[in-house]
Amino acid sequence: MSVNPPVTLREIARYLDTNLSCDVLAIDNFSPDPELEVYPVRIDALIIMLCTSGNGCVHIDLNKYDLKKGSLLVVHPENYIQGVTHDDDFGSQAVICSPRVVEHILPKLTSMLPIIMQHRMAPVTDLTPEEAAAISSFYTFVKLKLDGPPTTYQRHKVLCMLQAALYEMMDVRMSHFELQEQKQSRKEEIMARFILSICKHFRTERQVGFYAKQLCITPKHLSSVVKEASGRTAGEWIDHYVVMEAKMLLGSTDLTVQEISSKLNFANQSFFGKYFKHNTGMSPTEFRHKQFHNK
Repeated sequence: MSVNPPVTLREIARYLDTNLSCDVLAIDNFSPDPELEVYPVRIDALIIMLCTSGNGCVHIDLNKYDLKKGSLLVVHPENYIQGVTHDDDFGSQAVICSPRVVEHILPKLTSMLPIIMQHRMAPVTDLTPEEAAAISSFYTFVKLKLDGPPTTYQRHKVLCMLQAALYEMMDVRMSHFELQEQKQSRKEEIMARFILSICKHFRTERQVGFYAKQLCITPKHLSSVVKEASGRTAGEWIDHYVVMEAKMLLGSTDLTVQEISSKLNFANQSFFGKYFKHNTGMSPTEFRHKQFHNK
């Protein structure tokens, strides 16, 4: 279905949580979300957004990305979004896809895996006017079909167009990397696979050795590659995702600190509290109290 503006990312997250049958949303413009200045949100969906005018910025996994006309933003379900701001002239076109739609339309070709992982690591691509026009044409078709009356083949047409759009995005991404002569090295592939593995396992696994075993390399080699590729240690990346999840749960749910501790597989609430304070400078209760008064 289609959603009329204004709409915020947090409203989208709540909508998807309460409308489990919803597969695809088409949105003309995002609105600023003041709550995202305080704590992040993670939407269980793939977001593909094209900036059509104006300027803005967004933090994805604590990294800041500037948006301008022609910027293509791709946010995966595991990514954390925070600090979405833009000027009054900002315009956008966005399609939101549920995980089951992503599984349906995602190309099965293993040769595309590096490009897909690059989107996770670098979510913003600045398109040429011609590339932006091509992506926009896919959006226009999808929104037209979602806004129209239900038909026998409505879903099939939307899914086929989304898959075609995904292939178009892959072509664009590959051409940009070829022009910049930035072919993915073995180290970059290890880094990308490491991040994907963290996204899948961080709630239960916080040891570097576990992730090294998943990648069939030694912990020492993994640590060396990650430090060289990102400037952070492997342990810091793991802590980053655990803390981001904890902040989201503390700021946007009614779960108790004990329940959050269990959800993140800590031995007890005390260990979780010490871990959280070590990484943020405040206790979970202090963090939640601060978020409540900043709303």
